Amino acid sequence: MADSSVCGGEDAAGVAALLARVAGLMDGVQATQQRMEERQLELESTVRAIQAGVAKLATEQASSATSLEKLLEKTCKVSRHVKDVRVRVENQNLRVKKVEATQGDLLAKNKFRVVIYQLRSANNRTDEPCCPEHSCF
Repeated sequence: MADSSVCGGEDAAGVAALLARVAGLMDGVQATQQRMEERQLELESTVRAIQAGVAKLATEQASSATSLEKLLEKTCKVSRHVKDVRVRVENQNLRVKKVEATQGDLLAKNKFRVVIYQLRSANNRTDEPCCPEHSCF
């Protein structure tokens, strides 16, 4: 019986040591679990921040897309207007060239008339006195 009490004491000490070990492991597991929960909270807050950033980016992208679409429409309108103006300017240039050519012809005819007029004027002057008081002959 004495053996059984010694065995019982050793068993109790072994059980106590085992319980102490289990308690240490439990404390370690709890500490690890607490760290994991803290990390989980950090990750969740980071994910929320990323989601907010993505949502903001999506709205800004939509706004940018709308602005870009409007700019494209305006660019197309300006391009069409530039083409129309270019055609009008080319037509105006053609009309100006025609007017210049006609003006050149008219000036050539007019110069010929001026020469004829000057010749007639010179002939008429020789017959008349150069001033009323004097006689050039």
